[in-house]
Amino acid sequence: MYSLKNANRPLLSAQIFLGLIAIIVLSKVIWTLAQLDDPIVRQGVNSWFGIILITGLGAVALKLAPKAGFCELWDPTVSNRQRLIIPIMVGAAFGIMQIGLVSLMLGLEIPMVGFPLSIPVYLSGGILMEILYHLIPMALLMWFITGVLLKGKWQEQVFWIMAILLSLLEPVAQTMGMYQMGILSNALLATILFGYIFAANLTPLYFFRKYGFLAPVVWRLANYLIWHIIWPTIS
Repeated sequence: MYSLKNANRPLLSAQIFLGLIAIIVLSKVIWTLAQLDDPIVRQGVNSWFGIILITGLGAVALKLAPKAGFCELWDPTVSNRQRLIIPIMVGAAFGIMQIGLVSLMLGLEIPMVGFPLSIPVYLSGGILMEILYHLIPMALLMWFITGVLLKGKWQEQVFWIMAILLSLLEPVAQTMGMYQMGILSNALLATILFGYIFAANLTPLYFFRKYGFLAPVVWRLANYLIWHIIWPTIS
């Protein structure tokens, strides 16, 4: 039965998405006023043009996502435990595993933005990353393949094929790049790192599918809080 509550779902999802974009814009204003000069903020995605472009594509993807079988960004059938608590716990666990693997086992020193500017930089970066690498490609491709080409058939099968393929891109590129630079010479560590990066891509895609787009954003921010903000500050 169609209700006022269901009618407000797309509007509430759009409002939350605009709230995420507002965080990105405010973060950029903060590090610009602070005159932060770091390679991460000079990337194209952090330019005003990049933010506007990603916002536009993200809005389209968010609109099409429910037609491809994804939950609304704020879906009343999804509990706050599923949407917020579980992603926070899993994201924090991934952050701790990343510390153990990258910093302790591999002994790598990753350059990061110092505190307190790390807060707006990685807050913005986490939201942008989920929009650019997960929301836009998954929602648009799923809508086109399953909605247009397959007429609504085999959504779950297509999702898992695409999710696995997308999740393989970063670990293949990262591990091969580190091997070529001579950083990874141990096959066991290379395999563990590959598995971690693969899981760190597949997990937010699963959350997106099951609980809506806010869940992977929360997962990413919890992960970044541990890895990019807390760990560099205390280590």
